[in-house]
Amino acid sequence: MPQQKSLQDVLGAEPPPGVQALAPEVQERLAALVDDARRRQLRLMASSVETAIRGVPLPVRGVVKKALLG
Repeated sequence: MPQQKSLQDVLGAEPPPGVQALAPEVQERLAALVDDARRRQLRLMASSVETAIRGVPLPVRGVVKKALLG
């Protein structure tokens, strides 16, 4: 089983003082929820981009995809 990320790792910054005051097990659960939400968001966004790209004429799909995804 993969090691649980800390809330600071998941947020990419130090949590606010009010969140730091939460019990460690609550912070761990919050970190897991935020991490899960971000993963779901990335999957949904990738799916949405692929769906949108299918509506673009084939000759310009590559250009549009590059513009959307970088």
